Amino acid sequence: FAGFHPDATYLITGGLGDLGLLTARWLVDQGVRHLALVGRSAPSAGAETTVAELEAGGVTVLVAQADVSQRESMQQVLTQLDQTMPPLRGIVHAAGVLDDGVLLHQDWSRFATVMAPKIEGAWVLHELTHSQPMDFFVMFSSTASLLGAPGQGNYAAANSFLDALAHYRRAQGLPATSINWSGWGEIGLAARHQAEARMAVQGIAPIPPPQGLLALERILSQRVPQVGVLPMDWLALSESFAHDTPPFLSLLINEARSRRRGHRTATGEPTLLRQLTATPSQNRQRVLMDFMREQAGKVLGLEAAFHLDPKRPLNELGLDSLLAIELRNTLGRALGRPLPATLLFDYPTIDGLAGHLIHEIFAAPANDQEQAARNGKSGERAGSSAEIDALSTDEIETMLAAELQAMASLIDGDKDE
Repeated sequence: FAGFHPDATYLITGGLGDLGLLTARWLVDQGVRHLALVGRSAPSAGAETTVAELEAGGVTVLVAQADVSQRESMQQVLTQLDQTMPPLRGIVHAAGVLDDGVLLHQDWSRFATVMAPKIEGAWVLHELTHSQPMDFFVMFSSTASLLGAPGQGNYAAANSFLDALAHYRRAQGLPATSINWSGWGEIGLAARHQAEARMAVQGIAPIPPPQGLLALERILSQRVPQVGVLPMDWLALSESFAHDTPPFLSLLINEARSRRRGHRTATGEPTLLRQLTATPSQNRQRVLMDFMREQAGKVLGLEAAFHLDPKRPLNELGLDSLLAIELRNTLGRALGRPLPATLLFDYPTIDGLAGHLIHEIFAAPANDQEQAARNGKSGERAGSSAEIDALSTDEIETMLAAELQAMASLIDGDKDE
């Protein structure tokens, strides 16, 4: 990459959104003097202000309202650009939309909505410009296609196409880079979406805009076909996996584990369980409740100052089936034991859940007769748990969603009476 040319034009799709405008400002700082910003909707007041500021600084800006997934619309934009602007030398494809939901609740229309700007848009740009000399062809992909993301099967699939297209173009001798970004802090789709809270639980932090732009500069200088950019707590990510660490990530996660000695005791006992064991019995439930309130707040994306009532059902605060599984997994790791998939629905309040877990962990041994009766009930629960464990993640999420709906109906009924 030889650098940006002041006598060339650079095009950004999604160019009127927060991330597109941030990229536009960065390009201008690099010496770009001609920009084409393409958006499906008319520019907002904030976008118009940014464009006016760029133009006041001597930058020529072509603002085009067009759907990047429609070949005819983009052909018109490129024709207008050819007639009124210097030659096109670079593309940043940043257009995208979200429509999250577990797979069993998705339908083709929701997939098509998410795939159109990513897949069809990228292919339209590829076909319309593949014969033009280009300095770069950058596609803004996502960590959803790199690591997966709960509830984002359609988004992961759409971004996987961008990753594959980058490799395809490189095999043809064409410039191409697909960047698997995590959510950008303060801007972008994830900043306005619950997905950011879910990513934080996995140890994936949002990207500070200045650091993101520095990463973009470095990536362009390296000319790689695909690269991930994600501020990552690898140890937290490893703990989000229900089973073995994926081989793809094992080296990074093993290095993180070696750097973070003392995460567990010498016997492998989780820190929280050790803390509870050392706490007087009358105080254990309070200690566990404090931990659970903190973790529930993180999963739900609540402000740190928010007072989470321990007797209030968590589903009233937005706990859905995906978040319930995440919170259950967090508690299970902290306590060093597997927990039932329906735990958060059997015990929907922090107070009730903490009391149940303390009893399960520290209950006094029963006499023979009590133990026999308890074993019978445990056998029933074990059979039920085995049946649940045999289900897929989507099947479990659907089951939990149904239980959530039933609980909400009961709560509404109680309020009406």
